[in-house]
Amino acid sequence: MTDLTPITYADSAHTSEKFLWPRSEPCHHGKRFRLSAASGQRLAPRNPIISTPPVAKGLELIIPAQLRNIESQPDFSPRPEGYQQLQIRMDEECLRYTSQTKANFIVGACRGLGMVGFFLSLCVLFLSLLLSIFFPSHNISLTEEIISVILTNSVFILLSLFMWGVASLIYRIFPNFAAGFQPGPMWELNRSTGMVKVFANSAKKSTAWQIAHELPFHEFDCYIQSSPTSQGIAQYNLSLVHYSVEAHVALVDMFGVTSRMEQLAAWDMIQHYMDTSQPLPDIPVFEMYRFLDPTTAQADKDIGRPPAFGGIWMIQPLTRK
Repeated sequence: MTDLTPITYADSAHTSEKFLWPRSEPCHHGKRFRLSAASGQRLAPRNPIISTPPVAKGLELIIPAQLRNIESQPDFSPRPEGYQQLQIRMDEECLRYTSQTKANFIVGACRGLGMVGFFLSLCVLFLSLLLSIFFPSHNISLTEEIISVILTNSVFILLSLFMWGVASLIYRIFPNFAAGFQPGPMWELNRSTGMVKVFANSAKKSTAWQIAHELPFHEFDCYIQSSPTSQGIAQYNLSLVHYSVEAHVALVDMFGVTSRMEQLAAWDMIQHYMDTSQPLPDIPVFEMYRFLDPTTAQADKDIGRPPAFGGIWMIQPLTRK
């Protein structure tokens, strides 16, 4: 049975008024850093009291009835064994994230290309057969032309089907290899301490959990950056950048590239989450952790909020069997 003692807040825990504290250190950002991490529009800090659900990648919606069934299992715990060492966390203590491995990218790309190639090849085959029937060649017979079309397209169909099938088989037989995470986290936003951790190199086991920077959350500025799609439509992502040292958190890893409004909502959710003077954002992803946070537990008690109010979004890759 894991320890279900609520977290405690350190003296460095964040509250919204800390954003107003003066900054004494000069900026040491180089030109390359400013053009990459610190580019875009700087968003002013706010004091949001309402949060919309996050747009985090890999979240799976668990409806209330399903969540109650999960909670009734004998081995269920909001703090499963070894949860402190998970590379991805979204709970009462911290938001932590890492990327998936290069092997996952390669296998996923092969699977996607195989799937797209298979259906595209079928469409090409169908159109080629129609052209052969309605616009036959005068050099060979219709039967020979149809056989030639089928043989030509079969090569691409079989190759695409092979890529799709092998990649899917790898996912099924070797899930930890094909859909695994980097050995360590990339960054962490800690609610209990108010600190932001930027890890050295999550891809190497030797440096996986080494901390490159650990700095207060209120010393970070949020930048919203835009990039056009192939159709010319603007899409946005967020980056937290320390005002002085070259330390930043690429929130695009967790929240993806979406519309401007969704990114602004994500920034509000992060500020709300880190502010220990407020309860956890009342959104599904934090539902099972509310009683483990002191401010949230007291706020829920004051208003008589049921402990099991709704469903939850769980991080899907961590629940994969």
